[in-house]
Amino acid sequence: MTSEPPIQSASLTPRRGLLAAAFLALLCVPLSPPEVAPPPRLVLWAWERPEDLRFLAGQPVDVAFLLTTLDLTDTDVRAHPRRQPLRLPPGITLKATVRLQMLPGASLARFSPERLRALSERLAALVRRPDVTSLQLDFDVRASEHDAYVSLLQDLHERLPPGMPLSITGLASWCAPGSWITRAPVDEVVPQLFRLGAEAPIWRARFARGLPRPCAGSMGLAMDEWQAVPPGVSTLYLFNPQPWTWSAFARAMAETQS
Repeated sequence: MTSEPPIQSASLTPRRGLLAAAFLALLCVPLSPPEVAPPPRLVLWAWERPEDLRFLAGQPVDVAFLLTTLDLTDTDVRAHPRRQPLRLPPGITLKATVRLQMLPGASLARFSPERLRALSERLAALVRRPDVTSLQLDFDVRASEHDAYVSLLQDLHERLPPGMPLSITGLASWCAPGSWITRAPVDEVVPQLFRLGAEAPIWRARFARGLPRPCAGSMGLAMDEWQAVPPGVSTLYLFNPQPWTWSAFARAMAETQS
């Protein structure tokens, strides 16, 4: 007599087969590679010295050039336009940087509303030129001048051509929670993570974990104080104490794309 196979065996066999098939299907599913953030857009600062940047032709890089330095007193504004040649390839994106300097004994906090508006109008007039895409102010503002600087930036933002971004450089400490910078009506804050003195290790350690708000997005580094670019940096400004060369630019590209 032929014996029938156990009922248990007959019911488990297809179930095991389904589980095995499902397991094999999972193994065959291609795993998506982890998302890798694109390298930051590079912006080279070109200060008051002869710069020949024609080697940048066709490169994914912008140039922020020192356009003018304004020396400020309590009663006067003395302009020092750029005097050194700047040679550029066709089609490069240009950002105009204006350096504001308070002369000894002067304070922006003592500027009347009328004087702040006059300064704002003068700054806006500087960038009414077709080759400039944005304005950046470089100003070592003191704590007593924060309110006056915010007022200046508010008026300036309204005077700039439609769509022109307003950027400011800043100290790393401005990016701390509760900073006054949250009141500044600007499109970009560029904390400079170099020439930090004795507190350099502290601030570099903080920024290594990512850009703190409100400084998310942009940062400034120096070629002679290089460090790893923190996560979250989409625009990286680079300062070179020496005139820019192809080799210095190539090194920057390699460091930021590795």
